[in-house]
Amino acid sequence: MKPTFALAALACAFLAPAHAAVVHTSSAAFLPQVAGGAYTETFDTALSDAPRALDFAQGDYAYTAFAGRGLYGDGNFLSTSTTPSSLTISFTGADVTAFGANFYNTGVDLAFRATEIIIALSDGTIARFTPSSVEDSYRGFTSDVAIASVTLSSTNLLDFASLDNLTVGAWIGEAPGEVPEPASLGLIGIGLAGLLGLRRRASSAN
Repeated sequence: MKPTFALAALACAFLAPAHAAVVHTSSAAFLPQVAGGAYTETFDTALSDAPRALDFAQGDYAYTAFAGRGLYGDGNFLSTSTTPSSLTISFTGADVTAFGANFYNTGVDLAFRATEIIIALSDGTIARFTPSSVEDSYRGFTSDVAIASVTLSSTNLLDFASLDNLTVGAWIGEAPGEVPEPASLGLIGIGLAGLLGLRRRASSAN
C-alpha cells in the first residue's frame, strides 16, 4: 500500500499548479510582463480624514485599500495613518496576476525611510527588503494564479507602510487555471501506469 500511495501522491503533485509569484526588482523588468488594459493609480488625491477603507477602480480592475487604524494620503502616496499598522490591498475586480508599485516606509515627517518593509501576498509569497531610495523601492509580481490580496507592513514600530504608483493587471504569460503542460501530463501518465503495475504485481502475489 505504501508504494501505491506514494505514486498516487506524486501524480497529484503534478496536477497541482505552482502558486509562488515571481518577484521583479524594477519597473523596467516588471512592466513589460503586464498585458494591455492594466490600471495604474498614483494616489494623487489627499485624504481629508483617515478612512479605514478606500475603493479604487478603473476598467476591469478594482481593489480596496484597508488599514485597521485608518489610511493616510497627502497626494503623493498612500499609507497607514498610525503605527504600528498594516496596509492591505484586496483585489475585487478582474483577476490580478500581475501587480507592482513603489513599496516603502515613511516617517511622521512624511519623508522616505530606508527601513525594511514586508510584502505578503495571499498565495504565500513574501518579499522583505530595505530600499535605499524611493526609486529603489519598486517591486513587481507576476503569477500563474490570481492574487487575492497583498499586505504591507513595517518591521520598525515608528514607520508607516506606504506605496505609490500601483499597477494592477494580467501577466502576459500563463492564464489562471491553465491546463497542465504536455510534459506534466506525460509524467502523470507514467505515475498512473506505475500505479497499475504495482496493483497487478500485488494481485499476482496473492
